[in-house]
Order: sequence, then C-alpha cells, then structure tokens
Amino acid sequence: MENNTNLPRAPRGFEELMTRREALAAAIYLPVHAVLLPLLLTYLAVLGVISPGVTMNVAWYIIGVGFTLIFLGKYLRRSFDALLDRPGQSLLALVSGLATDYLLSWAFALVLLLFGMTAGSTANNDAVAELASEGANRMFAVAVLLAPMVEEPLFRGLLFGTVRRRGRLAAYAVSVLLFCFYHVWQYVLLDWRYLLQMINYIPVSVALCYSYEKSGTIWVPIAFHMLVNAISMSALV
Repeated sequence: MENNTNLPRAPRGFEELMTRREALAAAIYLPVHAVLLPLLLTYLAVLGVISPGVTMNVAWYIIGVGFTLIFLGKYLRRSFDALLDRPGQSLLALVSGLATDYLLSWAFALVLLLFGMTAGSTANNDAVAELASEGANRMFAVAVLLAPMVEEPLFRGLLFGTVRRRGRLAAYAVSVLLFCFYHVWQYVLLDWRYLLQMINYIPVSVALCYSYEKSGTIWVPIAFHMLVNAISMSALV
C-alpha cells in the first residue's frame, strides 16, 4: 500500500485515507458540483449552448468524474489498496450496509405510518424517471456509474472522513444532512416544503456512512451506491 506522511490521524478503529490536500481540493469542488455547476449548465441550456435534460446531466457528472480522477485519483488508489488488503471486511461492510439501509427504511416507513403519513416518491426521483424516459441508457450510466464516483468521495470521503476525526456522531450528522439536502435543494427554491423529502434519503445516507466507516475504503460505499441506484433505475427503464 502507498505510504503518505500527509495522511491525517484518525480515531482508533477508523482509517481516513484522504490527505489534507485532497480534502481541500474536494472541499473547494463540493459547492461547485452541488450548486454552481448545475446553475451554470442550466443557464447554458437556456441560452441553447447545451441541450437540457439528459445531456445536461451527463455533462454535469462527467465534469465531476474528471475532477475526481484528476484531484482524488491517488485517494482512490489508496482506497483500492485498502480494499485488496481486507476483502472480507469490505464485503461484510457492504452486506451490513445494505441491511442497515433496509432496516432503517422499514423503521422510517413504520414511524411515518403511525403518524398517518407515507414516504412516497420525491421530486428528485420523479425528475430522474422523466429523464430516463428521454434517454434510458444515458441516465442509467449517469445514475449507476458516474454519480457514485463523484458523490461518495465528496460526501463520505470528504465530509464523513474529515469530521470523523473530531467525532463519530458529528460525522454522521454532517454527511447525512448535506447528502439529503443535496437531493432536494433545487426544489426547495420553489417550495420550502420539499425539505420534508429529505427524510426519504436518511436511511441510505446513514447506511453509506456506515459502510465507509466499517470498511475503511471508499470503494465499498461506491459499490453500495451503484447497486442501490441500479436497482432503482431498473424499475424505471
């Protein structure tokens, strides 16, 4: 495994593989990817420079993957080495993460049912379904291959990993909260009540953090994210 003296120290039981320099690059890119880039691409679509819909989403995530490979490539390589060093632990983290997602989803659904509510669909899922009807193969590639490669290094590698050095509960709270908000903020600009849809993303957000923490390699939540999105997209295409 590659040695790097710039790696930050982490609490016992969790090994953070993102260096401070890589974390800084990811921290700079996170608001660009989450806010500035979609706004810019939307503006370019309005001007007719780029096609809206599927093409815009493909461009958005290709740019993100490009950033990830250029600035976080060594982090991905160290994480892959960690995956090879402990395959059994990584597989267990993946399976237990999926189980965590299922159990939390069931628990949240039960709680909502007790209050006479249902989770239902989300505006983001509805938008993805509409885009899939326009270009199923390209949206499948975006959701299953590109999105996890961008989002996991940012929300788990950067946010969870950085905050985890200061506190476990805080790491979960920050990563889960921002990941959930990331999926609804554009709709909140139209109606604040879309904030309630953040609840739908809590179980999988917690499970992704759990799988990263227990495996110590970003490739486990990436694989987890790809699998979950593949199942969701298969129901749409």
